[in-house]
Amino acid sequence: MKLAIGQLNVKAGNPSLNLLAMKRMIDEAVAAQADLIIFPEMAVGGYILQDKWLDHDWLNTLIQANELIKSWSENIGIIWGNAITETFGNANNNRDGRPFRANAALFAYQNTYVKRVNGLFDGHYVKHCFPDYRFFDDSRFFMSGVEIAALNKWKVSSLINPFVFSRNNETVKIGLEVCEDLWSKDYSIDPTALYIEQKVDFIVNISSSPWTQRKEISRTRRIQEHVSEHGSEMVPIIYVNACGMQNTGKNVLMFDGDSTVYAKDGTALVECNDSFREELLFSDLKNKTETEPCENKLLCALIEGVRQFDNQILGGKLPWIIGCSGGLDSSVNAALLVAALGKDRVIGYNMASQFNQLKTIQIAKNLADRLDIRYREGSIEELVDATLSTMQAYGYQNADQGLVHENIQARMRGHLLSTFAAMEGGVICNNGNKIELALGYCTLYGDSIGALSPLGDCTKVQLFDLARQLNQYFGHEVISEDLLPQVLSTTLEWEVAPSAELKDNQLDPMKWFYHDWLIQTLIEYPTHGPIYVMNLYLNEQWKLLPVARWIAYYHLDDPKNFMDDLEWVITNWQKAVFKRIQYPPLITVSRGSFGSDYRESQIRWERSEDYEKLKKKILSKTASY
Repeated sequence: MKLAIGQLNVKAGNPSLNLLAMKRMIDEAVAAQADLIIFPEMAVGGYILQDKWLDHDWLNTLIQANELIKSWSENIGIIWGNAITETFGNANNNRDGRPFRANAALFAYQNTYVKRVNGLFDGHYVKHCFPDYRFFDDSRFFMSGVEIAALNKWKVSSLINPFVFSRNNETVKIGLEVCEDLWSKDYSIDPTALYIEQKVDFIVNISSSPWTQRKEISRTRRIQEHVSEHGSEMVPIIYVNACGMQNTGKNVLMFDGDSTVYAKDGTALVECNDSFREELLFSDLKNKTETEPCENKLLCALIEGVRQFDNQILGGKLPWIIGCSGGLDSSVNAALLVAALGKDRVIGYNMASQFNQLKTIQIAKNLADRLDIRYREGSIEELVDATLSTMQAYGYQNADQGLVHENIQARMRGHLLSTFAAMEGGVICNNGNKIELALGYCTLYGDSIGALSPLGDCTKVQLFDLARQLNQYFGHEVISEDLLPQVLSTTLEWEVAPSAELKDNQLDPMKWFYHDWLIQTLIEYPTHGPIYVMNLYLNEQWKLLPVARWIAYYHLDDPKNFMDDLEWVITNWQKAVFKRIQYPPLITVSRGSFGSDYRESQIRWERSEDYEKLKKKILSKTASY
């Protein structure tokens, strides 16, 4: 049987474009004499739609598309993901008074829905396992197969029943799953196991699974777990994932595709690209095809994230306005914009004050020249002076001192960028990184503005690698090597150290490499929190970690230094929640992305009794490294 894998760039909220793309792939698959084509979860309207799912008119638009797709199945079997509202016994329009809707896989052939072995709801499979974590809220919007079975007093497995597909004198039994059903370890039901018990010929899992770093490793591991559990009874699994971009409002989520046909032993027979791009690929479930995985996948995700956000949200035509300070973050972002959109749609601005070094001003100009983007430079001193004069008129005599003066400069730059964007009819690129965002090291309405934050989920250390990769991408040094640290055996040396350049001799207060690790650890595993890190320190397990050299480098092997720094990080983190709430949407690339992934309330940090006990134990130690 010849399968067509339809790795679709599902454009959330745009069913007309998605249907056009599906029809094109179906026609290509028919021409190639494929027997069955498979599309991802929620292929028609998108999956990450937030409360758009509560809009009845929108839902009706999606439901009508199911009949249209079914009409395209005359010469090929079609499996696709979409919402359904069909009657499911007692589940019909009765879930605590809310209209019934489900996240489903649908299966049609020869203009009719394909029959199941038990004859129950032919052509429809309802998702059973709901991922109510991170940015997923399935239970808020959909009814699961488990709920439907309970309402009808059926066995919980009654809706996990094979579909019988016959074509060209070949009949196969196919098990359908939707995304999380494959990741069933933490659920009360295992659809994969139930299908294997029913001796299906293969399982199709349609997914809309966002990519974050190391996600492809966990996918392969999960398949291997099923192989280990079922041994010789295991069957092939066809995993079909969406690609492209969808968003929660606060998080731009990237879908890498990486659709794969897995053999019974868990090895990959055929793989679509994992480069976030659409593809139609064919498999006979027998022959193996080698595929090269995406190189520099984080860079690929960021470039494609900018490109997709620009195209889907902004229409793909507006200029992008970016402040080019001569620092690393703005340099990486400028290069990303050019890589994603081309040089003609990027305009850089250097807005110097009395504190900007000639060195960084020149680095910014060189960057613009090497990227061949439009570039303008000038001074913000007149604006700053005018603000100080206005403050004096209001009776404030000390606005030229301390943080007030620093923030005035940052807000003047934000004001100018907003005006430049208005003059050019464009949008602003936010230049902040994850560590700055975590510690509140940004000025509200200054450097915290923008339509998109490409680097808001990237640590500073990741930017070091991205800078080098972008230089390789362009084939020459567009981002100055002077901005990158030299990591020597016992020291960290900078030609140009990170600085906001808002006062004389200012340096960023972060402990690079260590704070990058600390913040990502705290946010990726929020159940651990500071207690986890403190126990690592107290038990000296930190000495076994790669970060140990940086703990020693910053003299945090001294217990008092360690605790002072940890409390500085936690205090600043909690104080900055209000800034993150107002921050632009960011491209999510890790577990624990600020926004809809790591969700925060504005609350005070209160030290627990356990915290105080651990702190006392740590401070009683002596420096030991």
